[in-house]
Amino acid sequence: MSTVTNLNANRLLQTVARLWPGHDVELLHNRRRDRSSQELIFVPSSSAPRLLVPAGRPAAAASGLRRFSRSLSTKERALRLAGSAVLRVGAEGILADRIRITPGAVNEDSIEQHLSGVLGMEVVVGLGVGSLRANQKPILQVFDGRGRCIAYVKVGDSDLTAGLVRREGFNLSQLAEQDWRLLAIPELLHLGRWNGLELLVISALDTAIRPAGGPLLQPPLAPLDELYDRYDEGRAVLAGSEYWQGLRDTEARIDDVSERTAYGEALERIERRRGDASIRLTAWHGDFAPWNLGHRGGRLQLWDWERFATGVPAGLDRIHYVLHTSTRADGFSDHVVDTALASPYTRHPACPPEEQDLVAVLYLASLTARYLIGTQGAQGEVLRPTTRTVLDALTRHSRRLTAPAPKGATR
Repeated sequence: MSTVTNLNANRLLQTVARLWPGHDVELLHNRRRDRSSQELIFVPSSSAPRLLVPAGRPAAAASGLRRFSRSLSTKERALRLAGSAVLRVGAEGILADRIRITPGAVNEDSIEQHLSGVLGMEVVVGLGVGSLRANQKPILQVFDGRGRCIAYVKVGDSDLTAGLVRREGFNLSQLAEQDWRLLAIPELLHLGRWNGLELLVISALDTAIRPAGGPLLQPPLAPLDELYDRYDEGRAVLAGSEYWQGLRDTEARIDDVSERTAYGEALERIERRRGDASIRLTAWHGDFAPWNLGHRGGRLQLWDWERFATGVPAGLDRIHYVLHTSTRADGFSDHVVDTALASPYTRHPACPPEEQDLVAVLYLASLTARYLIGTQGAQGEVLRPTTRTVLDALTRHSRRLTAPAPKGATR
């Protein structure tokens, strides 16, 4: 196994041990199932894990693969459907890698027992496997007795992730007060602590297999406009806004002296050149990207609201969408970042070019702040290369930012 694979496998074992306290947990590489123990099967393997699905529950295992986002290619959708069909007929024995959970001498309530009480029915769970990152957290799929995915659970297992889980719970409760026409948002079912972990339980959105039409790089503008219109705060002078003060406050929280200096100098350039600019303040999702959204029944299904914030410049989501779609495909490099920022897909027909240039730099300032603070956590080392790239981009683009020409003047 590679170092990354070992890290992921060890983290998964530690996670499962916390979710089944008092049980013996081991990683196995064989197809023989022990019916006296509970097992979670790696899909497709422990070397390239995407999911852990419950053994002996073919309907639940099949349902675990039937989640579709806009980011999936036609091939990836076909593979999920084929894998789901194989698991549905009980052919889990073709998958060799599994985690076995065996009762110990003294067993405490497991996550499944706890969630069964929370949801008022007997449930089993599977586990999503994400890439290593600073804010990585366990995400559970919850299945009822018929194998239907009825909920997702985000598990805050560190100070950072517990804070994000609580924040998303608060955000979902606020979003639920709105009557959405174009957006479909998960329902908050439960938020609480268990076994030293913060748990957020949300409803499962029934995602469509087929993606919406149009190029992947094109962010859905109409649903974003609905979000922006609901939280519109009008226009304000940038340097006098709470948003700008928040960026300044972040500067003081950066531990690394050279990074703090570079970030502060970029903010100084922005304020000197465009601090008196009038900007529209509204909300943003905070992680608006194809893997966090789907389409069904004419509505945009949107999940992962932990970064949602209000009082921010309108348009940050468009840039985030294009940038992260581009970097997932081609890597986080200076060229990819600059190309994404110049993409026509980041622009809105109602946004003047001069304002768009300012919004792009403000987006970089917001993203850089997120990464600089994220690298200071226990798992922050995985963010270091990306953080350097984003900080360099902020430095370059803040230097290119020019003050608007006086009225009547020519350039």
